Amino acid sequence: MDQGSGPVSHSRGRVGFWAALVAPPGGRLEASIRHLKSRLWLLLVLALVCSVYVYFVSAGGRRHWPVYGNYLDLQADAFRSGHLYLPLEPAPELLRAANPRDRVHIRHWALDLSYYRGRYYCYWGPTPAIFQALAKTLLGIKRSIGDQYIGLLSACLLSLSGALIIERMWRRLFGAVPLAVLAFGVLAFAFANPMLHNVSTAGTYQSAILCGQAWLVSGVVFAFDAVWYAGTSAAHRQRQLLAGLCWGLALASRVTVLPTIAVLIGVTALAEGWVDERRWFKSFLNALYLGAPVAIVGASLLVYNKLRFDDPLQFGLNLQLSGYPPMRFERQFWLPNLYSFTLRPFVESCKFPYLFQRWRLDPADVLPKGLAVPAGYNTDEPVVGWLRAVPLTWLLGLAFLFVPRPGALWLRHRRVYLWCLASFCAMATLSSVMAVGSYAVTMRYLSDLTPGLVLLALLGAFALRAHRFGLMAPKLVSSTIVLLASATIVLGLILGYQGYGAHFRKYNPKLDAKLVKAFSVCGDTNPKPPRYWP
Repeated sequence: MDQGSGPVSHSRGRVGFWAALVAPPGGRLEASIRHLKSRLWLLLVLALVCSVYVYFVSAGGRRHWPVYGNYLDLQADAFRSGHLYLPLEPAPELLRAANPRDRVHIRHWALDLSYYRGRYYCYWGPTPAIFQALAKTLLGIKRSIGDQYIGLLSACLLSLSGALIIERMWRRLFGAVPLAVLAFGVLAFAFANPMLHNVSTAGTYQSAILCGQAWLVSGVVFAFDAVWYAGTSAAHRQRQLLAGLCWGLALASRVTVLPTIAVLIGVTALAEGWVDERRWFKSFLNALYLGAPVAIVGASLLVYNKLRFDDPLQFGLNLQLSGYPPMRFERQFWLPNLYSFTLRPFVESCKFPYLFQRWRLDPADVLPKGLAVPAGYNTDEPVVGWLRAVPLTWLLGLAFLFVPRPGALWLRHRRVYLWCLASFCAMATLSSVMAVGSYAVTMRYLSDLTPGLVLLALLGAFALRAHRFGLMAPKLVSSTIVLLASATIVLGLILGYQGYGAHFRKYNPKLDAKLVKAFSVCGDTNPKPPRYWP
């Protein structure tokens, strides 16, 4: 029977997310200690990951961390004060202007905030600001602290959630994969570009994206357990509700994840209900439990918009005071953006850190010959394509090649595998739908794609290693996976070192000079690096 079959059935019955790192069900001390010891390596890896994040965000351990934005922090202070508008007073000239969005008033703008009826608002979702407000209240913090902390904590939560999904795939689907391969997979997920790039310069924009992805992936952990776990109805419902709650928080961080969440709800409801005698009714019921928290959060967002902008469908983007033209989403930008997201190159140099992003490029110099430059297409900000910067993704096609064959013995194995395949594909594509249609792309938008791409690549890598082809040459296959994961980690570190604004060079010039002197391979020459800062 499906509920009892599968290659690693001993893991059945474990409760989800946080308990997975602490203790199995039952509460027995001896079992808890064994469980904790078996996950000790994972705790150590995650401690290493978050330590690296702290080192990068602090520009090499500086006591006073660089601040790249404080709009989320201001929104947190607004919530604590009992109102929705930011505690910023617009300039009198802006208040008197007949058209405050006219660029003649740009010197009076608080750039990239939404302006409505004499008040400033954030167009980013309220989730990160709510958590920042709670943290500041609990810790008694009254001063401005910037948005880098919520970015750092979101990155740690994202890496934790990704690690739990990877560990679950390994333990429950691919028992033949060595532990070392698993560890490198977890590190690749944590450091794949643009994770460190965003963490280093975690301003408002980056922190909002990281927060959205952190809750999205956290929900996938609970959904994995709901699809795998063969237990009581109450346990199923608990996991479904927790998955929906996390996805609701993701929606309230970054509304562009809505298509991804919709697909995740659908495939999770269907995968869990498929083995029931009344599969369609059970799937419908599953979707209700998964979707109820998302619907409640979505309705709350509409009320939030109504209170701010007198329009439930106005999220503030169209009211933004931006130095760039109003945001447009058109089909003519699809091909240039797909190329940029996938294949745009970096620039090599003999100077440390050797591979550089590029700012302020001419569109004709970005796109390959034969690909027309659309009118109004902007290439000011840097992007390095994921096929170049995340080599582990070269294996993602294997996930489609090694789908388990149908069979009673492997029914649950196949069902969970197909759920992983569909879920990771949705995460790797749908969250970037709006970005692909925009007149400009930038490195931080890759965070909407990379978690799903890396999970999909690891699904394929593990499937190859556990397949008979992988077992014929286990050392070769394992070494290839570890090599690609290592290259992904190194490239993530290199691009993260730069950040959006030459992070270490700007905020820790002494350390940067030492590293450049020690590790550059230019001989007697001293070439000028490309412009990798604004």
